Amino acid sequence: MKPKHIVICDDHLLFLNGIAELLKNADQSYQITKFSRADTCREHLMHHQVDVFICDLNIGETDGFVLLEELKEQLKNTKKIILTAYYEDFLIQKAKRMGMDAFLKKETTAEELVRVIEMKPASGFQTNGKDSRSVDIYRTIDEPIVNKFRISRQEKEVIRLIIKGLTSKEIGEVLFVSKTTVDTHRRNIYRKLEISNSSTLIKFAHENNLLS
Repeated sequence: MKPKHIVICDDHLLFLNGIAELLKNADQSYQITKFSRADTCREHLMHHQVDVFICDLNIGETDGFVLLEELKEQLKNTKKIILTAYYEDFLIQKAKRMGMDAFLKKETTAEELVRVIEMKPASGFQTNGKDSRSVDIYRTIDEPIVNKFRISRQEKEVIRLIIKGLTSKEIGEVLFVSKTTVDTHRRNIYRKLEISNSSTLIKFAHENNLLS
């Protein structure tokens, strides 16, 4: 059996190097390629077939889900594992809908990660299920947050749906507006909150108790 080629993409260098070292210690036959930037990772995967792709959800300014969607064709025969600090039910469900093979916490042990890597394709979608938390994604965003950042009523709805995991097109269908209008709301929200992508918005939601 040929050695597995594993690509890891994570912008936290300490974690990136650590997980690569742990996997190498677990199985010396693994061929591991590391990337801390989404653009160089994307370029590599466009031209190389890999067996396993391990990806964070927040890679600099890039949303991991977006990167995975962009590489959907290249990764159709690759085991896709999301390894993230954002362990919420709506993210897990989105990963499952997108055809990911696993959604794991960054606290996952090397043994557990290796177990998932070595699982047969027919094993089904894998998570740290026993630690999964239910999240009320329809919770009303606190008025102090809305007032502080001058968030409009429709922007508040867009935030709620972004946190739920919907794309701009899907949000437009829910709110009966065009994708262009949703994209404009996104830009305004990011400008008001001084953030740059949906992953950072999720982090902001955590820090301001918008998901509790």
